[in-house]
Amino acid sequence: MVILEIINRQKNGYFEVWLTNEEQQLYSRSELSALILSQADTEKCRVMFFLSGSEELLPNTEKLLIMNSGCR
Repeated sequence: MVILEIINRQKNGYFEVWLTNEEQQLYSRSELSALILSQADTEKCRVMFFLSGSEELLPNTEKLLIMNSGCR
């Protein structure tokens, strides 16, 4: 079962849509945008997509923390 994470931030002018790799394969972003915007209270609204990457989160987070701490 796939549950989309959509956050309504119309007061700020946009909706957030978070997609996993599986959801990216299942759904068309243009169709999702059209559906979401059809339900918006205002015409001046955007849809922002946040997409999962293809790499493992833990090792990349560790590398990022090490780089940001200056411990190379």
